[in-house]
Amino acid sequence: MFALNAQNRDMGLKPKQLRRNGIIPGVLYGKNMNESLSIQFSQAETERFLKTNSTGSKAELVLGAKKYPALLREVEYKPATSELIHLSFQMLLAGEIVTSTARIILVNRDKIAGLVNQPLAEISYRALPMHLVDKIERNLDNMKIGDEIRVSDLEFAKNPNIEIISPLDALVFSISELRKLEASEPEEAAEPETE
Repeated sequence: MFALNAQNRDMGLKPKQLRRNGIIPGVLYGKNMNESLSIQFSQAETERFLKTNSTGSKAELVLGAKKYPALLREVEYKPATSELIHLSFQMLLAGEIVTSTARIILVNRDKIAGLVNQPLAEISYRALPMHLVDKIERNLDNMKIGDEIRVSDLEFAKNPNIEIISPLDALVFSISELRKLEASEPEEAAEPETE
C-alpha cells in the first residue's frame, strides 16, 4: 500500500492559493469518523502517487503520528486545463464492505492483428478492504479475430470474496477484423450541355 504524507489543511488559504503554492487540497471521510478531515498534500508527492494509482486504489495516509488506511474515491481536475485540484479519500475499516471500481487494463494490445474494441473501462464491485483491487489486467496474447470477453469471463468475477455490481454479461472487449476504407470511385465528369 502506498504511504502518502498529508498535513492538516491550512484553512486560512483558499484552494487556489494552496495550489499556487504547490499544495493539493483533499478530504478524508468515513462512517466511523465524527467529521471529515480537511487535509493537503504536496503536489510532487501527489503526482508521484497518481503515476501508479487511480480511483479505487488503496493508500495509507500519514498525518503526523497517525496512519489512516484509505481508498482513493475521487481525483478532481480542472476541465479546461487538466490541472489537479482535489483528492477525496474514504477511510477503510477492516470489517466494513466497501463499494469500489477496478480499472481494466488490456496487455499486449499491440500483438493483435485486428481491431480491439473495449466498451468497458472499469468494473464496479463490493468487497472487504483486504480484497480490494484497483486494476484487472487481461493479457490479449494468443487472442484472435472474433474473440470477445464479458465480465463473467474474467477471473476477477469468479473470486468468491468479491461481489460484482456491473452486469456480468457486459462486454469488456471484442476483437474484430480491420476494415480498409475503400477509395470512393471518382464521379463521372458531367458532360457539357449543348444548346
